[in-house]
Amino acid sequence: MALADTVSLLAQRGGPDGGSEVPPPPDGPRVSSDWSYDELFTFALDNGCWYSASIRGTVRPIVAGRDAGQKVEPDLAVTAVLSCQGAPTVKVAERVGGTGPITRAQVENLLERRASILTDEAGKKCSYVPEIDLVGEGLVGAGVTYLCPLSRP
Repeated sequence: MALADTVSLLAQRGGPDGGSEVPPPPDGPRVSSDWSYDELFTFALDNGCWYSASIRGTVRPIVAGRDAGQKVEPDLAVTAVLSCQGAPTVKVAERVGGTGPITRAQVENLLERRASILTDEAGKKCSYVPEIDLVGEGLVGAGVTYLCPLSRP
């Protein structure tokens, strides 16, 4: 039997299995194996302070459904510590999780916000904001930005 005849016969019968339909893919997203993280970033800052952030937990890539390959589900514990000579140590502990599927950029943004430290310096509210990037399946701490309003004369 020629290939064209086989294809024609299969089309008449409704497919290679005699007409049974292939089940549709599931509507909800499915996930593959988790990416595990246990990262510690430490930075010496220009003002003499030390900033450290610890990120532990998992990120699950979405592998099926409409979000496949584009979104992830994080479950991460974030701890950040700021140590400055002559000032009390400041510590924040937060969780990034329960978000449902979100983009990698959204995960980075949530990590940066949760690992930010707000201080009160000479009556001014200042922030230490880390730059955290998801690169491939890894996490990279790229630095810390110190944001503080300038004093007005």
